[in-house]
Amino acid sequence: MQAFHKDDCLATENGYVGYLRNINAAKGSAVFHPLALAPLQKARTEAYIQLRDAYQLLYNNEATLRAEHKAERETLNTLYDAFVKRYDNLNSADNIKVIKTDSAGKEMPYLERVVGGVVHKADIFHRPVSFSTATLATDNPDEALTASLNKYGAVNINYMAGISGMSKEDLKNALHGRIFYNPLEKEYEIAEKWVSGNVVEKAGKVMEYLSSQPDDKEVTQSLKALEEARPRRIEFEELDFNLGERWIPTGIYNRFASHLFDTEVRIHYTENTDDFSIHCDSRNIHITEKYAIKSQSRTYDGIALFKHALVNTTPDITRKETIGDREVKVRDMEAIQMANTKIDEMRKAFTDWLYAQNDEFKQRLTDRYNDTFNCFVRPQYNGSHQDFPGLDRRALGIEDLYPSQKDAVWMIKLNGGAICDHEVGAGKTLIMCTAAQEMKRLGLAHKPMIIGLKANVHEIAETYRKAYPHAKILYPGKEDFTPQKRLRIFGDIKNNDWDCIILTHDQFGMIPQSPELQKEILQAELDSVEENLDALKAQGKEVSRAMLKGVVLRKQNLEVKLKTLEHDIENRKDDVVDFKMMGIDHVFVDESHRFKNLMFNTRHERVAGLGNMAGSQRP
Repeated sequence: MQAFHKDDCLATENGYVGYLRNINAAKGSAVFHPLALAPLQKARTEAYIQLRDAYQLLYNNEATLRAEHKAERETLNTLYDAFVKRYDNLNSADNIKVIKTDSAGKEMPYLERVVGGVVHKADIFHRPVSFSTATLATDNPDEALTASLNKYGAVNINYMAGISGMSKEDLKNALHGRIFYNPLEKEYEIAEKWVSGNVVEKAGKVMEYLSSQPDDKEVTQSLKALEEARPRRIEFEELDFNLGERWIPTGIYNRFASHLFDTEVRIHYTENTDDFSIHCDSRNIHITEKYAIKSQSRTYDGIALFKHALVNTTPDITRKETIGDREVKVRDMEAIQMANTKIDEMRKAFTDWLYAQNDEFKQRLTDRYNDTFNCFVRPQYNGSHQDFPGLDRRALGIEDLYPSQKDAVWMIKLNGGAICDHEVGAGKTLIMCTAAQEMKRLGLAHKPMIIGLKANVHEIAETYRKAYPHAKILYPGKEDFTPQKRLRIFGDIKNNDWDCIILTHDQFGMIPQSPELQKEILQAELDSVEENLDALKAQGKEVSRAMLKGVVLRKQNLEVKLKTLEHDIENRKDDVVDFKMMGIDHVFVDESHRFKNLMFNTRHERVAGLGNMAGSQRP
């Protein structure tokens, strides 16, 4: 028994050819049903089964172990050559008849590609197609740095010296200002990583290190870079304070609310649901009259309106009206406006109260703001050093890429991906094509894919072909993605080594996703929903029944989807090529906003434009 064996697949047993039925993957058992075949047909089918098994074992072993299996590849070539010599190509009419009777042979016709009327072997006959075997040798320090980031996710000076032939000291000098030594992690980091993020916190820790190692010149340079990048301090008078901002400690809200209502008020913030709960044991005239509004349906006291002020919402107040012979509920716009006025009074009172505090209080609050927000630096990417080997600038009609395009490509190469939100006409299409080819050349990606809108994908393919005329690109047309031809495209993607594959969003959506990955995604969503459900239950009566019921329903729906997937995995009967099997390891998405709107949780209800909390369900 092999993993690729399916019900109704061809097999051999004790010199007979037949089908496997009642396969039990857990036990590794099946029932063999022999066939009565003529001698010539039996010999053809046996040779085919040997070839199929050799292909499946080679691909599965290389995809699983990420290592080249030369002996198995030689076996595959030997069996294929012998089969073709005796029985013609796999796609000949007689052989297709045999393949169609085999449930495990759907991919076999795709081991051959017809180019210009000539049948060629797929790339899997020559090299692995599920991962990259490229080894990089370069005398360019920047390319050595990029390769190190891809292979190790960090700056590995030893590896860089090995592939570049340069000494460690020469590499450090050549990359001066591009890499810095991080004494906290005892490793080198690229400037884009070191001089970014919370530079204030980093600088403080580096200063502690230098207090015991004052003569470390490398670390001194690293500290200098952090200090030069530190943002200008924002003072108290420059800040805008809004009631309910999460960075302000709840202790301050406690003090202000107690001052506003002239009684003790306790406020608690729950991060999981991003919500506040308020407790007040003693209600006075400030709560029941001064900051309260009364409507036909109910009274909203100061505590209730203060809760709305904290979470930036407005109470949805209704009143009853008689229309004809029916009594209906309508929104009470006058009461809602009065509630908004009270909430605005509270917000203004909060700002006035803050400004009335002493200088020490203001200093602490200002420090907290700067330490929380005004300490981050965005990474700056400079890609001017890149040469882009193979780029045909003349065919594109340009002298060189724009500086912004070079920077974007460098950002993608360093980070293994990025979001490019350049304006229309800034050359995002060429950025995608160049970045894909560069990642392929440097071994950062094995089989990149670009997906775009139906209206734009032709332009992307044309740009790629102009930019890199010798690149091996797969760009199937609309007529190639019919249900009858789709499996061949999937097989071509899987069994060949492409520089890039270009599809439309719709075509990308037709690629089946592996049930295991779907299960992993759904499980992550279920874990998130369960965490939020626990947080909601902990708040007791503070949570509305509708909100709690909605989360419970979403949990039940996710559990049903998970059980369905688990059943599909256990009883899988087809072997359609899914996305995971294709070896695609990087996807560029043009117009990526089409894939936004993931699942989310919120306490807000009846908000226009909020969207579907279950997410868009796009692939």
